[in-house]
Amino acid sequence: MANVSEKKGKELLERVERERGFARVWPKILAARDPELLECLHNEVTHVLDRRNSLPRKTKEIIMLCLNAFSFYEFGFRIHTRSALKAGATEDEILEALEVVGLSNLHGMTSMLPVLVEEVQNYQKSGGTPEGKK
Repeated sequence: MANVSEKKGKELLERVERERGFARVWPKILAARDPELLECLHNEVTHVLDRRNSLPRKTKEIIMLCLNAFSFYEFGFRIHTRSALKAGATEDEILEALEVVGLSNLHGMTSMLPVLVEEVQNYQKSGGTPEGKK
């Protein structure tokens, strides 16, 4: 039974890394200890971000980066800022979204402003272009 679970965990972790582009420590732990939960969580994320299409991807990414900003989760803020930029969001759109949400949490907004500037500069230096605009 352990070999089946180990194999499933390994395959699932490879899927997470392929579909998300990375895997943090917690998916690695769940892959080894509770691959079923990891699969449920990953399926939920990919369903909302990748399969549902009522909202444009850049809007979803802007929502996610705002949530991460106001949770003071810098890693997530960076990931979703990069994804929003790749999906065609502008720095001004991201800033305005942070300002709107920041009306209820000024410290959350101001703490991520330097990170936003850094990520936009890094994106521009790398020659990044929005998805579908090459």
